[in-house]
Amino acid sequence: MLRVVLSLVILIWPAFAQVSADPLQEPLALFNSGKYRECFDIVSPFVQQNPNSGAAHKLLGMDEYMLGKPREALLEVQRATELTPNDPDAFYYLGRLYFSLDNAVAALAAFQRTIVLDPSSVRGYNQLGQTYEGLGRPADAERAYLKAIELERNQQKKSEWPYYNLGLLYLNSGRSEDSMAYFRLALACSPEFPEAKVKLAVALSSQKSSDEALKLLEEAIQTDPQNAEAHYRLALLLTKSGRREEAQEHFALFQKYRKP
Repeated sequence: MLRVVLSLVILIWPAFAQVSADPLQEPLALFNSGKYRECFDIVSPFVQQNPNSGAAHKLLGMDEYMLGKPREALLEVQRATELTPNDPDAFYYLGRLYFSLDNAVAALAAFQRTIVLDPSSVRGYNQLGQTYEGLGRPADAERAYLKAIELERNQQKKSEWPYYNLGLLYLNSGRSEDSMAYFRLALACSPEFPEAKVKLAVALSSQKSSDEALKLLEEAIQTDPQNAEAHYRLALLLTKSGRREEAQEHFALFQKYRKP
């Protein structure tokens, strides 16, 4: 089973790369501002009139994904890779679509093509790492995450995701101390990142550092009041410290916000 949460897929999706085709500037701006239906109303007829535009198929595919139509999106992005076989972005988005549809083997091929076309792609290596995890290849995943981190060292703006994903890989494999360093690096990139605070709190709890863990969980809930795991982890720590009434409140919130 792939470790995929669709809401997380959306959260970590980068803004669509700018393209030079003038007719697509307006729908692209709409897409990047979250106006997906308005984007669709323009780019869909454009694709019908310009069936050989790889950039248009790519934009339409990503827009359809955001409108909740992943299989239609997949067809459009596949067509984009056929029309523009040297476009790393097209293969990156193709890999994301396959990954969201639990097809890790196809996603792996797409992400491998991405980094062949763009060897400096941080997001390509990051997603390659997640795909290796989905395929049960943790050593390959670790190498991919470390490569993503190496590539972005000289970048002014760093992504928190390679650090977070590597920390999560270490945490899930019992390497709590190693995981903490990477969760802290993720938080250095994005100080309000609630998931990193929650997982760092989990790692700290395993090392008997309850005070810092409590503080991190409270901060995560302040940022994301509907974070079910944060409520659950906080309830456990409060129970251990004898604060049972507070713990019950957070257990109730966990039950309220947990996904079915």
